[in-house]
Amino acid sequence: MLDSLGGAVLVFLVSAAFVVAAGVGLARFGDDLADVTGWGKLWVGTLLVGIATSLPEVVVNISAVWLEKNPGLALGNVFGADMINVFVLAIVALVFGVDKLFGAQGRDTELLILAGLVLVAMALFFGSFGDIKLVGWTSVGAVLIGVAYVYGMRLVYKAGKTDMDLEDIRPPTGKARNAWIGFLVSVAVVIVAGRYLAASADALAEASGISASFIGVLLVSIVTTLPEGSVTVAASLRRSYGIAMGNVYGSCAFNITIISIADLFYTEGPLLRAMDGAHFAAALAALALMSMGYAVYRLCRSNALAPARLVTSAIPVLYVGSLFAVFVLGQR
Repeated sequence: MLDSLGGAVLVFLVSAAFVVAAGVGLARFGDDLADVTGWGKLWVGTLLVGIATSLPEVVVNISAVWLEKNPGLALGNVFGADMINVFVLAIVALVFGVDKLFGAQGRDTELLILAGLVLVAMALFFGSFGDIKLVGWTSVGAVLIGVAYVYGMRLVYKAGKTDMDLEDIRPPTGKARNAWIGFLVSVAVVIVAGRYLAASADALAEASGISASFIGVLLVSIVTTLPEGSVTVAASLRRSYGIAMGNVYGSCAFNITIISIADLFYTEGPLLRAMDGAHFAAALAALALMSMGYAVYRLCRSNALAPARLVTSAIPVLYVGSLFAVFVLGQR
């Protein structure tokens, strides 16, 4: 079916519908799990929902470097996904209220954002100055990124537990089993639909003649971040703003860590050595967009709402401008 343009479009649309529906399920059942486990909405959004919604990126990246031998597509997908995640968060914040999404967040949110920024900076560093292959199929940069992710998430979890009031921890209820079942079913749908979504996007991209880097940053990243986007909107509709923030920045952090996973399947050298000009532009854009999100968080903490709204409004503008820069560099 993917051999024809019409078939690829049909598979793309059907898969996208399933991914969006699963994203809504992840938001709903993730919210329930935050209540029944007492883990807190940000931690559930960061660990469970953030990683679950990044599963399409994992599938696409492993397929790109292992089966297609296309590291440009994988790296473009990672950095492009971080760009569009913050873009979606900014749009949602402008619709639902910047103060509602960013204002009620604690120290754990700040550490989560900073962890994501550090991971992007590490990818830029090893991509710029060269990564070193270790024994086997991994590299120094990949290992250090993986270690930094685990350490960062540990700090986020400890901060969340420290900031959490005892009365906020609800005892487990009878709906715990249903919440886990619903969450795992949603995860399964994301994995299956995400694979078909990526395959159909690849089929649509082959006929365009556009660079793999830009296709990864734009088309594939939009496709694979549909779960994150749908969860962010659905969580905000449910006023689960901790889930929304944890999902976005948790996904941003985990997306960079996917480089460590994909590096295991890339046998032609460290994956970060394959970064080109378009990838560097996308990584710098992701770092800038995530930094602007951190600035909004700090402004809301100081009750400077007007400047926070101004910075939030600038995020979509920077995203569009960054896409143009990636496109130009990708064509060279």
